[in-house]
Amino acid sequence: MTLLGIVVRNLRHYWRQHLGVVAGAALCAMVLVGALMVGDSVKATLKRLADERIGQADLALLSEDGFFREALAVEMDERIGNEVVVAPVVVTRGNVTLPDGSRNARNVQVLGVDERFWQLAPNPENTPDFSKAGFFVNERLGKLLETQPGARLILRVEEPSLFSRDAPLSGERDNKFVAYNEELGGVLGAESFGRFGLQGNQREPLTIFVSLQTLQKRMFRSFDEGTGQTQFANFLLLGRPGDGAIALVDAEKTLNTAWTLSDAGISIKELRNEPSWSVRSRQVFLSQSLQQASEKTAKRTTGVLTYLVNAIVKGEDANASPLIPYSMVSAVEPGKGRGLPVDLAEDEIVLNQWSANDLNVSTGDSITLSYFTVGERRKLNEKSKTFTLKAIVPLPDMVPQEKESDWTPQFPGLSDAESCGEWNTGIPIKHKIRERDEDYWDLYRGSPKAFVTLASGQAMWSNRWGTLTGLRVAKEDASREEVERVLRSELSAAEAGLHFRPLRLDATDASNSPIPFSLLFVCFSFFVIVAAMALTGMFFAFVMEQRNRQAGLLLAVGIPRKKVRRLFLLEGLFLSIVGSALGAWLATYYGQKVLSLLAGDWSGAVSGATFDFAANPVSVAGGVAGAVGMALLAMWWATRRQLRAEPRELLTKGENFSSTAPNVELSKGSSVKRTTYFACAFFIVALCLISGPKFVEIDASLAFFGAGWCLLSAGLLFFRSRLLKAAVASGEIPDFATLNRRNAARRTGRSLVTAGAMAAGAFLVVGTGAFRKDASSISGERSSGTGGFALVGETALPVYDDLNGRQGRELYDLNASLLVDVEVVPLRLREGDDASCLNLNKALRPRLYGVKPSEFVGRFNFAEGNWSTLEQPIPDGAIPAAVDQNTLMWALKKGVGDLIEYQDGEGRPFKVKLAAVVKGSMLQGALYVDEMHFEQKFPKQGGYRSFLIIAPEKQTDKISSHFADKLANYGMELRPARERLAELQKVENTYITIFQALGGLGLLLGTAGLAVVVVRNLLERSAEFGLLEAIGYPLASLRNLATVEHMSLALWGLGVGALSAVVGIAPLLFGEAGQQPGIGFVWLLASLVALCLFWTWLAVALSLRTSRLSALRDE
Repeated sequence: MTLLGIVVRNLRHYWRQHLGVVAGAALCAMVLVGALMVGDSVKATLKRLADERIGQADLALLSEDGFFREALAVEMDERIGNEVVVAPVVVTRGNVTLPDGSRNARNVQVLGVDERFWQLAPNPENTPDFSKAGFFVNERLGKLLETQPGARLILRVEEPSLFSRDAPLSGERDNKFVAYNEELGGVLGAESFGRFGLQGNQREPLTIFVSLQTLQKRMFRSFDEGTGQTQFANFLLLGRPGDGAIALVDAEKTLNTAWTLSDAGISIKELRNEPSWSVRSRQVFLSQSLQQASEKTAKRTTGVLTYLVNAIVKGEDANASPLIPYSMVSAVEPGKGRGLPVDLAEDEIVLNQWSANDLNVSTGDSITLSYFTVGERRKLNEKSKTFTLKAIVPLPDMVPQEKESDWTPQFPGLSDAESCGEWNTGIPIKHKIRERDEDYWDLYRGSPKAFVTLASGQAMWSNRWGTLTGLRVAKEDASREEVERVLRSELSAAEAGLHFRPLRLDATDASNSPIPFSLLFVCFSFFVIVAAMALTGMFFAFVMEQRNRQAGLLLAVGIPRKKVRRLFLLEGLFLSIVGSALGAWLATYYGQKVLSLLAGDWSGAVSGATFDFAANPVSVAGGVAGAVGMALLAMWWATRRQLRAEPRELLTKGENFSSTAPNVELSKGSSVKRTTYFACAFFIVALCLISGPKFVEIDASLAFFGAGWCLLSAGLLFFRSRLLKAAVASGEIPDFATLNRRNAARRTGRSLVTAGAMAAGAFLVVGTGAFRKDASSISGERSSGTGGFALVGETALPVYDDLNGRQGRELYDLNASLLVDVEVVPLRLREGDDASCLNLNKALRPRLYGVKPSEFVGRFNFAEGNWSTLEQPIPDGAIPAAVDQNTLMWALKKGVGDLIEYQDGEGRPFKVKLAAVVKGSMLQGALYVDEMHFEQKFPKQGGYRSFLIIAPEKQTDKISSHFADKLANYGMELRPARERLAELQKVENTYITIFQALGGLGLLLGTAGLAVVVVRNLLERSAEFGLLEAIGYPLASLRNLATVEHMSLALWGLGVGALSAVVGIAPLLFGEAGQQPGIGFVWLLASLVALCLFWTWLAVALSLRTSRLSALRDE
């Protein structure tokens, strides 16, 4: 008969005994394959959500800080061809309310779109009809507003300014809002681009869709006053529906041929009074890239900087009189203007005849200029500088109506004013406008009344937006076409503010969650898998022990040990395959149950996301193979010593032969001592770790947790030494306790594994549960996870003025008496991906916040660096940033010193270095840099959209409602800082819950395994119990003896594990901020003791329910 034939017959004969082995392997496979299925389901769901988010689009062209011509979409479409759709979109933020104000939604994504946008939707057939209704909303916004198609909605958005409202002379200090009152046409699902967005997130954004023309007509009514055009966009969506993806290289080539200077807000103006061209920017100040490109248009170029000064004063006292209020002054290189002296020095000034007459001055007199510069938080600082009058030039030529001086750019709120009284420059008016000033404005508009050198002007008025307001090129040096050609060739599209994002590639990359859910749930199921392996090995060992005589007979007749071992392992392989296949089938139900729990009781771990069940055949096959391998390994380990015995021992002792019984001779000496030495060594290491944080640089929680593990090891080794001593004790009649120890020592390995499993399980499940965090226990300390802030929030639209200052509070009509003890800390915000634990997607470009480090000194707890780190220069030019520890490790998967690349406002790459790490804070999800660096990299982005508020705890609700009410147009949303921290901690706490639930299941199986051990031990000792019964012990006493004997194993393990866990969580027991374990772990430990007692009692009751005298007769 072949080896395989013997295996088949053995399996057929012992099939009942092998049911436990199959069940153990099935359980192991079910948990392992189920965990892999959960990971596959998360991946598949995130991939589906990513596809729904971008539809059939491949690329996106963005202008994050400006707008370009809508016609660029048509021109690119004509050039790129091949059935490519190029859809122009206006993307902005706004607020939506019902007309009666009963419901509102703030910080809503507003999309101005036309039919081209819907051609790229996941399902282009469902195209909304804007001719019948003005608004459409996605499902999330529809649920929030609780409204139906046909209802009217009010949308408010910000009217874009020509340039940053932080800048000097930017116009009104307050935002301008545009309101739309339209009918709701319907609610759009995912197939109709309801999930559209740039940032990867499992939650769909709040989105309202508006007709592109409707949004443009009013939003851009004052954007280009020169032409009156309103057809602008800041976003192009490119895709080839139903065909291959568009190559990024091809799109960039097309853009380079299609974009014009107008798309970057650049114009070339012919001067009226000089034979020159003037390069101007819609954003008033020329960017550094534009300035460098303009200087290459000809060998001779002239830079101009024109600025509005508060006063031109005769003499050296800026507050003296006479003075000329609010006048334009131009800075230019000496001799570059008509009539200007070539030898003009930096401390000299030139006045026109009108100004000289008004001040009654002559050459050589002192002239003082008074002017504002913009400081921190848009604070205006008045400064002055005194010059010597060098020369007086003739009056300028009169400026036609609706035109502007050759020297002066289009300043919003000023250039379009009919009179000085209509000026709206954004600066306070403290000097009286005279009638003669009005007459000058009527004739000469913004013609400069004085001139200084370019160096002097830049020293006074340079800012982060630029150092020039225009650049002149002589006509004799270059034609308009040559100037335009050079600018186009020297300026890249990115430098002009136009850059592509590989939308599909980014979406695919973002869907690869940084959280490996397959591995995560395998780790969560660690105890279940170990318990299943232990049960598998235990059941197989029990079966093999029953067949000791069979193994001895095979060896006695001359069959080699290797072949006998191979025979038994082949049986085990077949059983593990059958069990794993059964487990794989059960895994589909297990995986679906876990997914339903993630959508229900465990939803905190995934921020309320729901997942589609998906089983990847590769993962299933890998899981089954892994389960087979683990089951086979458990069987080999459980029986590894059996076939080392002599055939005579196996034949004579049969199933009573134990491969784990202690060697008496060895136990008398070195083994006991060696075990004791190891136990003492682990105990000493534990003591060193406990005192370690006082003497060395080591994290207290880590030290105590390590000490707990060492105590656990020491306790188990001490238990082993006691078993070894009990096994060799002789001479005296044993008492009840000694008899228990001797009985446990009969199977030293089995007893040690039972106690060890209980100890390790209790340590991890109990100890881990103590790491739950509770934000409600935080007392508002500055070093806590809230940083001592009471409220945290954001606005949809930027707030430009300081909410702490008198002027800002008056502007927004804030209640000064209510806000006496309130301090608002504003943060600048650059939009990006949410890198917190609330987002399952990979954060490609985390949000970037600009903070003032001095306002955060002493706040939050740092694992590395502090807030001053943000102010320290880095040799390689990178910008230092602070990041939350969880964001660093889990979302970004980076370390201290790593770099992340961003693009600045002009498309140039720069790097941010992760230099400071905040521990356990509400700052998750973003990087925090010095506001100074933020402004340098994004000069065009103005205002603040994120706010941290210090306020009395008892008034937080009232203060929050007050800010939300007064800043409703800005979409202000505030929430308690503790609530934000609790939301983040909920993820971690839910993971602990999952670990405890699955770990508890593992312990449940472990206690069930204890019952199997009890049954097996009692069956092996049937004759012994029969003898005890024969000499007079009642059956009840024998049950008590067996119960106490086996409970002592579980209690020793649970006791060692619990004591070690208490040491491990000692820092938490003494009240670390935000971490209060309470007495929950005590209840858990009590439950484990009760469960062990129940299984032991049940096993003993079933095994010793009848007399054992028959077993003694059989002997």
